[in-house]
Amino acid sequence: MIKAVIFDFDGTLADTLEDLKDSINEALKMSGFSRQYTYDETKALIGSGIRRLCARALSDCAHSPEEEEKVFADFNRRYLLNQTRHTHLYEGVQETLDELKRNGVKTAILSNKKEENTREIVAHLCKENTFDQIVGKREEFPLKPDPTSLNYLIALLGVDKDEVLYVGDSDTDMKTADNLSLRKVAVTYGYRDKEILEQYKPDYMIDDFRKIQTIVNYLNK
Repeated sequence: MIKAVIFDFDGTLADTLEDLKDSINEALKMSGFSRQYTYDETKALIGSGIRRLCARALSDCAHSPEEEEKVFADFNRRYLLNQTRHTHLYEGVQETLDELKRNGVKTAILSNKKEENTREIVAHLCKENTFDQIVGKREEFPLKPDPTSLNYLIALLGVDKDEVLYVGDSDTDMKTADNLSLRKVAVTYGYRDKEILEQYKPDYMIDDFRKIQTIVNYLNK
C-alpha cells in the first residue's frame, strides 16, 4: 500500500527553468562572460544542485576557480530575487496533491535545490500545509542520487520503503529511487527526454501530473 509520495521539485512539480535561466545569465554577465543560455539549453545545466549548474554553465568558457566561485555567489543572490517571477506549478499539481491528502496519503518534496529556496517557492505557489515534509539541499547530506537524504525523509514521514512512491523528471531522480529500490514514476513533461528516462525502467511513465492519483489508486486497491 502506498502511504507516501515523494516528489522531486524542479521539472516535476513546478517549471522553474525561466527563473533559473535568467539568474545564471545575469550571474555570467556580472562576471563579464558573454555566454547566455536559452530556455532549452538551461535544461542540461540542472539536476545536480546549484554549484554544478554554475560549473556546467562555465564549461565552455575559459575561467579561473575564483571566477567560478563568483558566478556561484552571484547566481545565489540573483536567484533569491528571481525565483518566483516566472516559476509556476504544472497543470493539475495542486488539485492532485489535495486529493492525495484527502485520501490520507502523505506528500513530501526531496530536492537538490537549497532548502531555503525550495520552501520559499512552495510557500508562494502552494496552499499552506500542502506537504507533510520538505527536504532540500542541506550541508549534512550529499546531493541526490545519494540516498542519505531520502532515507532521512522516509524516516520523518514514518513509513516503510515499500509504502513509498517516488516521482521525478530526471536521470538523477531515477537513480535516487533505485538506490533504495523504491517504486518510481518518471514524468515526461519535465527537463529530461523520455528516451533518457526509459533507460532507468521506471515503474510508470506519465505525461500528466494528474495520473499520479490513478497510479496510487491502482496500487492501493
